[in-house]
Amino acid sequence: MSAVSDRTHYEVIGSDPQAAKADLKAAYVGSLDAAQAGGDTDEVAQVRRAWQVLSDPVQRQRYDEEIGVGRRGGPEPTAAAPAGFGDEPDDEPDDEAMDVEVVDELAPAPRSRTILPDMPAFLEQPTIGRRLTASLIDIVTLVAVFAASFGIAFAVIGGDTARLVALIVLIEAWIIGLFVVPTLRTGQTLGKRFTYVMTVDRATGNLPSAAQVIRRYIIPMVAIPALGQLGPFLALFFGLSYAMGRDQFSLADRLASTVVVVARYRPARSGSAV
Repeated sequence: MSAVSDRTHYEVIGSDPQAAKADLKAAYVGSLDAAQAGGDTDEVAQVRRAWQVLSDPVQRQRYDEEIGVGRRGGPEPTAAAPAGFGDEPDDEPDDEAMDVEVVDELAPAPRSRTILPDMPAFLEQPTIGRRLTASLIDIVTLVAVFAASFGIAFAVIGGDTARLVALIVLIEAWIIGLFVVPTLRTGQTLGKRFTYVMTVDRATGNLPSAAQVIRRYIIPMVAIPALGQLGPFLALFFGLSYAMGRDQFSLADRLASTVVVVARYRPARSGSAV
């Protein structure tokens, strides 16, 4: 809304440009609580973005210069920040100031943030390396359970057709158990949990709906049993396609309207207030 976008970061959180950081933080928490209570997701995103800038002395100084205000007192940076450093706060994250319960495995702050125009400003995309690590963990886990399923099917069941059917059923069950159910419940597969990233709805930052999770995994679930040996390769391409684009959206993300972000907050259930 234009009324929100025309305000300065200080006006968004309801503080004065002369305020010390402790006062800024108190104003931020109050504004965030008010925005949440009103269910205004645009206002929540504006408040978070304002705090992201004003909580970092380097970014705050630059912002003050941009809007033409001066500050009396308070810590100032003693040297120019190196290129690429200005995107990160120089102190510890204020976990208690976050508007939602922080996950226990709070990730270290990344050195850069990627925020796309159609995403809320508080969502932070992880690095490609972190996503690849998460994918590797999930792939190794799936291969391990596939090998176990293969052994069970051939050791317990007689007849080639019966073994093949049992193997397909077991693989589908493992995909549901390792990917579909965890993503629906927490937004995190095993690999994502270990690397502190999660899958959320791209428009709201909430947990993906059941329909989104199904769209996200339907192609691998159909391809693996239907295409034989080509199935796993198609599923792998489908899941790793985020590495081929600068926006990090995989084909699964595009199909499901989801995005993988750094797990800095506990997402609400789809349809709930943020």
